[in-house]
Amino acid sequence: MTQELKATYADGVFKPVTPVDLDDGAIVVISVMEDAQSENHFQGLEASAGGWRDIVDYEQLTEYIYERRAAESRGQPLPDLP
Repeated sequence: MTQELKATYADGVFKPVTPVDLDDGAIVVISVMEDAQSENHFQGLEASAGGWRDIVDYEQLTEYIYERRAAESRGQPLPDLP
């Protein structure tokens, strides 16, 4: 039987994050692969940095955001997206 599980490693011991379907004392083979999320939580953000450059007019977008905020706070209809 093969199971994939996540575990934390502390004080020389692997501790499963979720319950494991094994009998006490069962012998297992463990392949260790560090979770990509633990390596760099911002990897996706960093990879996409600058992706909107030359696609979106920053000043127009900023103006639109401020107009929406002002309209929402006064209960007025929101302007159409440019």
